[in-house]
Amino acid sequence: TTHHPATLQTIFRIAAVTFRPVRRFSFRPLTVGGTGAMSARWVVVGGADKGGILVRKGQELSSSAAAERLSTGAEVEQLEQVGDRLRYRLVSGTGPEDGWVSVRISGKELLTKKASSASSATALTLPIQSKQVVGPASGYRHRWAVNIDDWMPSGEADGREFQFLLNLIKEEDDRKAVMRFKFFDDRKRALVSRLLVRQASASSLNMTNFNAIKIKRTKGKKPFLAEPLPPAEEAPNWNVNCSHEGSWVVCASEGHVIAGVDVAELRRTKKNGDPIDFHDVFKENLTKKEWDYVKEHGPDLDSEYEAFSRFWSAKEAFVKARGDGIAYPLGKAEFHWRPLSDDRTVFEGDVHIEGEHSPQWRFIQHRMPGDRAHWTTVGRGPLTDIVDAHGE
Repeated sequence: TTHHPATLQTIFRIAAVTFRPVRRFSFRPLTVGGTGAMSARWVVVGGADKGGILVRKGQELSSSAAAERLSTGAEVEQLEQVGDRLRYRLVSGTGPEDGWVSVRISGKELLTKKASSASSATALTLPIQSKQVVGPASGYRHRWAVNIDDWMPSGEADGREFQFLLNLIKEEDDRKAVMRFKFFDDRKRALVSRLLVRQASASSLNMTNFNAIKIKRTKGKKPFLAEPLPPAEEAPNWNVNCSHEGSWVVCASEGHVIAGVDVAELRRTKKNGDPIDFHDVFKENLTKKEWDYVKEHGPDLDSEYEAFSRFWSAKEAFVKARGDGIAYPLGKAEFHWRPLSDDRTVFEGDVHIEGEHSPQWRFIQHRMPGDRAHWTTVGRGPLTDIVDAHGE
């Protein structure tokens, strides 16, 4: 069975605009020939084991370092070169928009110069990140959110629409896992999350169906694209992560760094209606400073629970990106937040591990739209923090 990505986009009303990217890809007009010569372009080839290469704000090696590294595989435009020091402007990839980097260290190449093109004198625009939301030309980084309340297929799980989408999944174990749920909303969440993993994979591979895509799971049960893989020079560590709870299924993918995403529903009661004593049940999962933050956001328990849910969502995104899940002691990770919107519905955050700042991690958090309150967190971190392993 084949399908076109527009089918999923229409049915699920994928809202890519829900998430604000942690760092936007840059794209700039490029002039080839004509009245001006094209500046030299370089590609970052080092730093794969550290999440990229170090960027400093000045030419001197003693100048202050930028908080974020320049990702492996990033392309930059040369602004100035002094010996082995290069001042650049970001063209594609992630990292600081400009700064100084070392071309090589101790004889090891960190950047390599791209061969110049002898094409005709024309003005070209290179859209490094397309405005396309889904499907071919949508790039390697995706941020999708699907509200399952808006999708009510006729016949529910036994209807033609649901069964058509279910059978787009080749892996029998995954299809059975969807139907193993008792309640229809749970089946919808399970199906949509699996479809989003495959749609993100197909989009990153410029494919219009799932026929050639093979999804496996890590030992920690995190789904990953086993084959085929995107070009290593463009997306050396392409990975995708999904989460679902309440009304929402969310998905995030990255080409260079590890990604984790989590959505938390603000429901302060158990399924039987009894209130959750979250102060006691989760007391070891937040640090003292985080609990102080929660209590400051009263005056009622519902307001406190919303603040607690933001921390919980961030911690889940963090351990999902790493791959160790609930095995990680959540109380070791402390999150600090800065509002990005006046109405305080969007935050940027960083994490401190056992009191030490981890500058290579970045988090963006959104309060989701709709009557049922949810918070979603996307986390991005360095490859060196992966603790999961591929499994069968």
